[in-house]
Amino acid sequence: MEVQQRNDTKIYALSNGPNLPEWIGERARRNLAKRDSSIRRRIELLQDFAMPASSNKLVQSKDGRFIIAAGTYSPRIRCFELDQLSMKFERYVDSDIVDMIMLGEDYGKMALLQSDRSILFHAPYGQHHTIKIPTFGRMMAYEPTTCELLVACSGKAGRNSVSKTLGGGEVYRINLEEGRFAAPLNYSASNKSKGSVQVVGGNCISVSPMNALTALGGDDGIVRFWDNRVPQGGAQDDMNLNPFCTLDVKSSTAGYGFYDDSSLLSLQSPNEVTALAFDHTGMQIAAGTKGGNVALYDIRSSKPLHVKEHQYGMPIHTLRFHSASGTILSGDPKLVKVWRSKPSAVMASYGTDSYSNVAGNEDGKSSSAMGSIVANIEGTANFTNFIVGGDTKDPSGNTSGLVLCAGEQAKMQAFYCPVLGSAPRWCSFLDSITEELEEKDRSEEASNMDITGQTGGSIYEDYKFLTRAEIDTLGIQNLVGTPLLRGYMHGFFIDIGLYNRIRAVANPFEYEEYRKKKIRDKMEEKRSSRIAPKKQKKAVNSTLADRLESKAGEGKKASKAATNLLTDDRFGGLFNNPDYQIDEDDINFKLRNPSGVQIAKMAQDDDMDSDKDDSDSDGDTGTGIASGFKRVDSEGEDDWGNGSDDESDNGMVYNSDDSEEDGFRGARVRGDAHDENKAAERELRKKKKPKKDKSKKTKSKKNIMYEAEDYETGVAAAVKIGLGGGSDKSASKKRREVAEMSLADRTMIDKEKRSVISETRRVRVKGKGASSEISFIPKDVLKKRAAEEAKKKVVRGSDDQRKRTRRGIKDLGFKTPFKNTK
Repeated sequence: MEVQQRNDTKIYALSNGPNLPEWIGERARRNLAKRDSSIRRRIELLQDFAMPASSNKLVQSKDGRFIIAAGTYSPRIRCFELDQLSMKFERYVDSDIVDMIMLGEDYGKMALLQSDRSILFHAPYGQHHTIKIPTFGRMMAYEPTTCELLVACSGKAGRNSVSKTLGGGEVYRINLEEGRFAAPLNYSASNKSKGSVQVVGGNCISVSPMNALTALGGDDGIVRFWDNRVPQGGAQDDMNLNPFCTLDVKSSTAGYGFYDDSSLLSLQSPNEVTALAFDHTGMQIAAGTKGGNVALYDIRSSKPLHVKEHQYGMPIHTLRFHSASGTILSGDPKLVKVWRSKPSAVMASYGTDSYSNVAGNEDGKSSSAMGSIVANIEGTANFTNFIVGGDTKDPSGNTSGLVLCAGEQAKMQAFYCPVLGSAPRWCSFLDSITEELEEKDRSEEASNMDITGQTGGSIYEDYKFLTRAEIDTLGIQNLVGTPLLRGYMHGFFIDIGLYNRIRAVANPFEYEEYRKKKIRDKMEEKRSSRIAPKKQKKAVNSTLADRLESKAGEGKKASKAATNLLTDDRFGGLFNNPDYQIDEDDINFKLRNPSGVQIAKMAQDDDMDSDKDDSDSDGDTGTGIASGFKRVDSEGEDDWGNGSDDESDNGMVYNSDDSEEDGFRGARVRGDAHDENKAAERELRKKKKPKKDKSKKTKSKKNIMYEAEDYETGVAAAVKIGLGGGSDKSASKKRREVAEMSLADRTMIDKEKRSVISETRRVRVKGKGASSEISFIPKDVLKKRAAEEAKKKVVRGSDDQRKRTRRGIKDLGFKTPFKNTK
């Protein structure tokens, strides 16, 4: 339940909670109520008080027990029983319902006006009868004194001689007692144009509850009145069928309103009368126009008492007098405006002095003056109709504060306005709920009251605090020292309204940028739902984050520290703030992290997708050549195998396989048909060879030859300069280890090798058609060798003990150091 507050008036929106689907079960509803506070705190006045798509009309029965709602889609009516707070029945119809009226005390007699020119009469058992009218109807009214159903229609001139000549229209009368059509009410057009007959349609119709007057609002902005007490004959030219009085609303509302001319069609006028309503005494009438104006009249005068403007400038669809509060409820598609029809009406109802309230109104009037606004009821969708809900004690709802609205959404909206009156008896719990909320608000306000009697937190709510830097950014330095900027501590206070206007001028594209950002965020959110999510790298220091993530999964002590660094919010700026970016090219970083620099270099070398030319690392530059070598320059590109594999300089083909088969390595063997055969092979190879992609040009790697400069020969030399295979490197390593050993150790190793050679046995194995020789060491020899090795370890000690150490002067045991005797 949401609360709308304007000044000291509170409006409780009872239907603004979340919608639950119809197919959800009761158990699921209870579970949702436990988890979601908004569902738990929502108020559902009537069960299933909604339509599948939208609703367009609400009517309450005269006994106050039932509410009938018309909606779509498909077209239907639903009856709700207020005592049971649920739906009683639902009936489908053939066409959209334009208007609906209750003919009896309950739902037993109803008349439905449809958009296909038909009127349906319903009984308790369902549809009873259907009749057709000549033109499309717009609204209906029931006259109880004559038992007639009056239908305001459009698009047909009157049948009498005056209407046929001057134009006009008619109102259809259906006598429900006799069950037939009566002579229609005729009226003529207000603008008498020669040469053409003007057709004036009736938009709305209303019957006074006290004076038996019928009022019709037309397209031309005129309200016409008929007296139902005068006997009316059956002749078309009967004078009693013509209106006896007219009211010019068009001239009264000229110059008022906020309507937009571009939103109206060429044949439409903003002064068309779209809604009419009498008060309970029948002495006042209110007329609403298409341009959003409401004119209040005393029926004894043609001058309006007040003209109320709706700022949206949209057509008025419903008008309602509320006698208990002395207000008028006027509704357009955006809101229902509650305003005073009498001076200080609400103040008198609460027993206060009418002159004690001097608070201002949005119209610049006192809040107790005629036309001053009491409340504005705004919904979540456009309104199409509203009623004030009553009960069996007050069926008309003149003392009720419950407003039910039909609109362009599935759920029909309900609002409770305590300023209008109390809740009806069938939902009396609303009074206790709202009183508890108000007491809670008063207790919180009292707890926040400071010494001066002001509520804490509300003193500066209309001001914005600005620092000196923000003032310079907005360019309002000239306001410093004026009453518009009030100095406080290290900044200034400025009125929030003035601040918003200045900011709009200083940055006129701020809203557009905000809107574009929101659109981008929504598009990214939709795109992320369509594409498989990828692991996003950190915006800053992504390499460090990757290293930490790899360490975090190792399960060691370092992984705990890496995990804490990644998850701790205190270090969040390390990966998203550019100010903390690590400069890996800085010399200080390279000195402190040599291993990290080497890893980055290796990763760069292993990058297979890199566009870096491979020839850069071939050593063809002066810095890449190993010491002790020099480059051998070739006379041609093909000397070191850089040319074609198939052809030589003179076009001849050399095949290594052919030369080996003939026993000449490196020779060129040519037969009688050598040239022809090789030419055919080249053509066949070209056909089979796939075409290269010309769009992607790659630079071929050239073979470069180096030679040593006076370097010792042998495998050791190759190992020293980084050449040679893995076996060469291992052999070089073993030689270095032997060179570091002492002479005694090397002698023992030689003896062991000789003993192994002497103890090895050789056996010749013969098989079918072949024989081989194998060598092995007997098991007793292996055991004896292991025992001797254990004894040697005990005698020699560990490897650290066998290393030779350099002795110093002190280790020699001299008493005094040597002295220079010279």
